Amino acid sequence: MTHGAFATELGRRLVEKVAPDESAMFEQTWKALGRRPTWPRRRSPEPLGFGLPEAGAVLVTAIVSGMLTTVIEDLAKDFGSWWGRALARLRRRPEDLLPDPLPPLSASRLEEIRKIAYKRARKLGLSEARASALADALVSELAIGGSDS
Repeated sequence: MTHGAFATELGRRLVEKVAPDESAMFEQTWKALGRRPTWPRRRSPEPLGFGLPEAGAVLVTAIVSGMLTTVIEDLAKDFGSWWGRALARLRRRPEDLLPDPLPPLSASRLEEIRKIAYKRARKLGLSEARASALADALVSELAIGGSDS
């Protein structure tokens, strides 16, 4: 999962826009989603396996996390070399994938990102309306300089 500072802040803003009821649990959920499993892995009594009480209460935050992973990896294609991106992934430091601050993106690139985000959110189980709202919120954050705040 992508959990660098950029992704965390962007994820927080997206959850606040699309699922404000999850905002109170955002930090706990985001940190839990970022944990790597240890080997050997033991069966966990929690419904999602990471200590949160209800799967329904964290659905959008989990989808935002998965969607941002896909979007950031796609955006990284625009910046740096293949080798640099591979090395950042190996070191599990997704914040190395993108420049800080993120340069302005063209309207056509934002539309591509919207399509990627929408498809990923749908694939992760979000309804058409919520996936569309989430993709729109992401594009609006990126268009206004979402990494600058």
